[in-house]
Amino acid sequence: MALDCPVASCDRTMPGSARICGACEAELDRELAAVPDLWADLDLAITRQTRLTSGGVGGRGNEKPLPWNERASEAADHLAVILLGWTRVLVASVHPLQGPVCASCDHPSCTYIHLGREPHHDPVHVSRWLRRHAGPLIAHPAGPDAVEEILLAARNARYATDAPPRDLVYAGPCDACEGDLYARPGAVSVCCRWCVDEDGQRPRYDVHARREWMLKALEDRQFGAPTIARALTSLIRPIKPALLHTWISRGKLQPAGLDESGRMVFRVGDVIDLMASGDTRGRQRDLVVA
Repeated sequence: MALDCPVASCDRTMPGSARICGACEAELDRELAAVPDLWADLDLAITRQTRLTSGGVGGRGNEKPLPWNERASEAADHLAVILLGWTRVLVASVHPLQGPVCASCDHPSCTYIHLGREPHHDPVHVSRWLRRHAGPLIAHPAGPDAVEEILLAARNARYATDAPPRDLVYAGPCDACEGDLYARPGAVSVCCRWCVDEDGQRPRYDVHARREWMLKALEDRQFGAPTIARALTSLIRPIKPALLHTWISRGKLQPAGLDESGRMVFRVGDVIDLMASGDTRGRQRDLVVA
């Protein structure tokens, strides 16, 4: 018998004998394994050693880079709290035992003893401890909530570093809270991870419809080549700003005008049409995330 996965943001089914679906279990393992690298990225972002600025995504703007990234700092604090919090839940669920344990083994006795010992409060060490005990975490009565919170905290931390979400596609903002929605490749729908209605349900959106809506809203807008390339790379497929200038030289694309800095801007719809024609030497336009 197939059941819905109890992880709130998941729309998959699972065998009735499972606690969560295999995809969520695999994603939890990937995110916990990635925490050391993610934590290093957060350190760089917090001290503004990356290219984060207080200006918008498109263009350089007049604002100077900030010496401190508050968003990354808050995301790092939240990730650390979530990881340590669920570690303490696991430690409290067993009776602590004394005795030596193997450095690396599958002995049930060593696993149990290790499970009763709270790790150092360093997020990297905690993530490794949680990964070793992912089985007991998922089997815990609150396991689905733990998976949901850890995945959300890790993704929010990654977004705060301005690193593109891995293996996810942008599906626009939530209508209620305007938070960014990211879906798995091939997903039919995506739900907001922040909003909950009166019935305790999260709002769910059709991925294909929202990406069509975003493209329609962009068609008559005018931007510089880098901004258009970033947007259409996310919504259709990868495209480089230099390709727009190649189209100009071939007489296939005409600038829509100049911006305040005297740089050329283009109508987004014209670029979409050229991408649909297959002139990017790639696949035809495919708006269905597959």
